[in-house]
Amino acid sequence: MIRIIPLLAIMAAGIAGAIIFGYYALVDWDALEKGYANFAAVAQSSPEFATVFVAEAEQNIHRINLFAEGVWFLQSAMLAAIGFHGLCVIPRRLGN
Repeated sequence: MIRIIPLLAIMAAGIAGAIIFGYYALVDWDALEKGYANFAAVAQSSPEFATVFVAEAEQNIHRINLFAEGVWFLQSAMLAAIGFHGLCVIPRRLGN
């Protein structure tokens, strides 16, 4: 029983992290789509380089945030998978 508690804690942390970072990745995905649409509209309509540069920088901020949150989501999911794997391979004691 003493071995199961740390594995459950690892799984709980991994699942909670995956839920939280997955949610914020979806929020940033929506912001990236809006930012890219704005960038595309500005690039087509404005001949000024500075305006296009600012719109590109704005959408790149969301692109970097989405990448980082995706990495944290995958790391959290791996942590949960490691905990689950640990629970599956704990040797069963015979007779107890």
